[in-house]
Amino acid sequence: MSLTQLDDYSRLLMAISENDVPHLQQVIKIAMDNGASIHEVVNKLEDAIEVYCLGGRQLLYALNHKLGIPSIHTLRARSTFTTITPTLGPICNEQLDKNIHSNVLSTRTGIMSLCGVSFMIDEMALEEMAVHFGKYNMIGGLCWKHSNIVDPVLHTYKSAVRIAHKIHNREVHLGKEVTVIGVACFGKDKLYPVLAAPTCKTEDAADMEGILTHAIERWSVTGAATSVGPVWSFATDGDATRHAAGHRLFIKHPLSMDSPLFTILSDMPGLNTLTGDNEVTLDFDFKHIFKCICTLIRSPANMTLNNGRIINAIMLSWYLLWLPAHDEASITKLLHPDDPQDVPCAIELMQAIITFSQIQHDSIDNSFSTGVDIHADLAEIKLLIQYTSHYAHLSFSVFHFPCRAFMPYQLYYDTQTMMKNIIFCNCKQQVLDPHEKFFVGDSGILDRLGAAKDIDSMFKWHPELDPGHCRLKMGTHHKNVDHINHEMWRGDIVSGRCDLPLAWQMGRDASYLPKHPKGLCLSLLTP
Repeated sequence: MSLTQLDDYSRLLMAISENDVPHLQQVIKIAMDNGASIHEVVNKLEDAIEVYCLGGRQLLYALNHKLGIPSIHTLRARSTFTTITPTLGPICNEQLDKNIHSNVLSTRTGIMSLCGVSFMIDEMALEEMAVHFGKYNMIGGLCWKHSNIVDPVLHTYKSAVRIAHKIHNREVHLGKEVTVIGVACFGKDKLYPVLAAPTCKTEDAADMEGILTHAIERWSVTGAATSVGPVWSFATDGDATRHAAGHRLFIKHPLSMDSPLFTILSDMPGLNTLTGDNEVTLDFDFKHIFKCICTLIRSPANMTLNNGRIINAIMLSWYLLWLPAHDEASITKLLHPDDPQDVPCAIELMQAIITFSQIQHDSIDNSFSTGVDIHADLAEIKLLIQYTSHYAHLSFSVFHFPCRAFMPYQLYYDTQTMMKNIIFCNCKQQVLDPHEKFFVGDSGILDRLGAAKDIDSMFKWHPELDPGHCRLKMGTHHKNVDHINHEMWRGDIVSGRCDLPLAWQMGRDASYLPKHPKGLCLSLLTP
């Protein structure tokens, strides 16, 4: 018997010995009747797991009957899936606590080292309909903000009628989207969903402040802050309500002189050091930033530099035609996309501009030269921080003089806030453990929550099945890149190997700013 056959038998015996698997005899009989080997039987069980991860219960049910792969009952007996306790009614402690315990704390048993944590909030599409959750005998799908005026429990038939009348009279609403909060650990490719609450999109900034504060409080109360790690940042996109709430919560307290961060960050003039409670900082989704910048340079409003030069679609269409990989049709598609929210198109446009500057750097005038070494290797953490500082100071200089002709203030604020958060989180990593790596890609929001953990695991088993996520590819035509992850990075990003004040100063010096330009003593965030 070959080693491969022994391995197949071992896998099957392990599945039988560790689990009382329903219908296992039927599964094996069907496979054997079809002439399947032990290897094929085991693979059939694994295929069922993959189908469930990708297509859910309905696809698995259909293929179970059509192809004879294992059912959901078989999978639940031998596999563990990520589940989220839904919000049935107002957002309360019980839902957050259950999700933190089941999705975070229970999965990290035996892990002793602490890591920084980033909370991330976004909204996902939701079918507008009421749903009966048999496990709780409650109606779900109602907006969390107004569901306090109705009892979602189905005590009697009249309970269902009462809920229907409330929905019909618009006293309570069906959720248009679902507000999702996830937790990511710095330095780890992990994502933990902790909240899924239907929303009718009528929340104001005060409501959103309550949600963000509530989530962070439960993280501490459940003991996650001491067993997993402290909250370092809270990331969102450009949504106006979350934007206002984030500003009020996380840019309000001056950094205390007693803070271990103060010695380092106080030596970085111009850095805004206002934080929220427990030094939590605000962060923004980098894809949101990319889209906004590309929308600006495509628009009639254009981007005006402090030397009077204008960057707009007309100017870009002329210069980008010089690139061998592009023609008039492809340039028109980049500058006038069908979907302005198309992230790959935005990144491809930015890549085209960068490629043009690299090719033409030595052959055209200096109107495209910013003093940046375009051939620099950004793999090292000190260079990443240096260029973060370079952008922060250079954009301050350009924005400060022809005020707001460079970009809208909100976009300037978002980019500066993102740069600030990178500096703060790297400093926090140095304080927590300077020997650990700091991955810049951990900053910003992720738009895959809930079952994404299971789908990612499935694609790790079989990467050849991953078609890639077109809306997340990072500036290349390679479909296998769905987001910047730790495995892609090969450089030295150990946090303690970066002298933050020195890298900050080098970035400022490369921007050709005076030592103490007007306004710099206050904050780059408020030019």
